[in-house]
Amino acid sequence: MSEFGKLKQIKDIKSKWRTEAQHFSPWLAEPENLELLGETLGFGGDWLEHVGSEVRVGEFRADILCKDTSSENGFVIIENQFGKTDHDHLGKLLTYAAGHDAKTIIWIAERIRDEHRAAIDLLNTSTHEDFQFFALEIELWQIADSPIAPRFNVVAKPNDWVRHSVQTSRARDVNDLTDLKKQYIRYWTAFKEVLEERSDIRAQKAGPRQWIYMPIGRTNFTLTANVNSREKWVQAQFELHQDTAPAYFALLQKDQAEIDDACPFSLSWEPLPNRKGARIATRLDNADPTDEADWQRQHEWLVERLNTLREIFRERALALDLDDLDEDEPS
Repeated sequence: MSEFGKLKQIKDIKSKWRTEAQHFSPWLAEPENLELLGETLGFGGDWLEHVGSEVRVGEFRADILCKDTSSENGFVIIENQFGKTDHDHLGKLLTYAAGHDAKTIIWIAERIRDEHRAAIDLLNTSTHEDFQFFALEIELWQIADSPIAPRFNVVAKPNDWVRHSVQTSRARDVNDLTDLKKQYIRYWTAFKEVLEERSDIRAQKAGPRQWIYMPIGRTNFTLTANVNSREKWVQAQFELHQDTAPAYFALLQKDQAEIDDACPFSLSWEPLPNRKGARIATRLDNADPTDEADWQRQHEWLVERLNTLREIFRERALALDLDDLDEDEPS
């Protein structure tokens, strides 16, 4: 009979990080630890891209500022605190979020007080769906003499079902959401369930839109799933955003033949010259996103295609460098 080690918690967090500002925050800002944080929150390891630490907001400094790589312009504020949470840090969180127009706010402490967990819950149910607030406790664990392992314990997070119920109720009063938009929420909620079962890709929150973004590890590059209820198709794509899209797209086109050969299905290369973006897509026709009986087929197809697109394009996206652009190519 095999023996198991006994898991024990290291109570003194300062045995690993002597101070919050000089030791814990720099540790968390490292890519592999932001990856751990993203995975803990269910967004996947590609979600966060570090922008800066000790970023000035007026007379104060935010601990860590990150880019939400699943969004075209979303920022994430991370505020760290040793000991128990306090009102001072709660106020700073909101100040930092306003100063950087951040839509995601993460509060990490050794212990989240009950009243502050209630405050985070209130913010999640009361604010617009674009905002999301998280409260986590940082813990240290060890088995026998093994290396000490950090663990994030999620204490408060958005409850999408409650939030959408509240917002749908409000929308009925002002006729804000059409029946089709409500169905989009249900469509993407069901899609995310299949995605979580069959992939390590993580998507943004389900919303009343025809698309949903998934981070791939670099700002302004996403995997995207799109639907069209009028033309009856669903589409998976690797998407480039903002003004730099044409230049990066040109770099990818240098390897188009190699990429097309590596892909088991046909790809549509679309530069989208009249928009701030470009995409490389694959489409499933005769797929009506309003037909709930067909959702399982559509969602399984999307997940299979998105997994392949991530395998083909993730490392390429991370390696793209505009210095490799020829002078006669678009910039």
